[in-house]
Amino acid sequence: MRKRPCHSPQQQVSDSGTPPAKSTSFFMALIPCRECSKPVSTEAAACPHCGAPTQRPVPPPLPVKTPPVPKEDIIYSDNLVAVTSTRVVIGGTTYALRNITSVKMASSSPDFIGPVCLILFGAFILFLTLIPWSPQNYKPVLGAVLGGGIIGLAILWMCRIKPRYHVGIASAAGEIHALTSKDQAYVERIVLSVNEAIVKYQ
Repeated sequence: MRKRPCHSPQQQVSDSGTPPAKSTSFFMALIPCRECSKPVSTEAAACPHCGAPTQRPVPPPLPVKTPPVPKEDIIYSDNLVAVTSTRVVIGGTTYALRNITSVKMASSSPDFIGPVCLILFGAFILFLTLIPWSPQNYKPVLGAVLGGGIIGLAILWMCRIKPRYHVGIASAAGEIHALTSKDQAYVERIVLSVNEAIVKYQ
């Protein structure tokens, strides 16, 4: 009697000529039900014991990457003004460099109204001294000294008045005088620093 050859499980085939399907086992984690505390598969939509829907674990949020802060180069700085690669700070007011279209130095003429009025008052006193209102008590020297002194003080005041210089910053909204000073060299340094920042970093 012939013996039928034995085949290993890998060599055995079904009667239809196709190899048998391999069995696959799935391993599912069990978590306690939030209602009845009985074990429930993480793949189940609801608890088979009490019917409560399962709460799938929420993945942790993705880390948010903050953009790097651009490095700010300081071009000019003092107690009142700071000019950097991104902004211009004058007297506590900040102007974004990207919004500045141009900068220039402007000047305004000195105001001589006060000294001129004082000169006219002194001239009026001198005029009064020329009129002998009372020939007996006529003392033109006192009036001349008083009027001449007033005129001299007015002239000295006029000589000490200097023009004012301004840092004019122009943007899309218009032009403003961001800083006013009697020091022309100081205003020129600020204007040159802002122009340098515009050329390099805009």
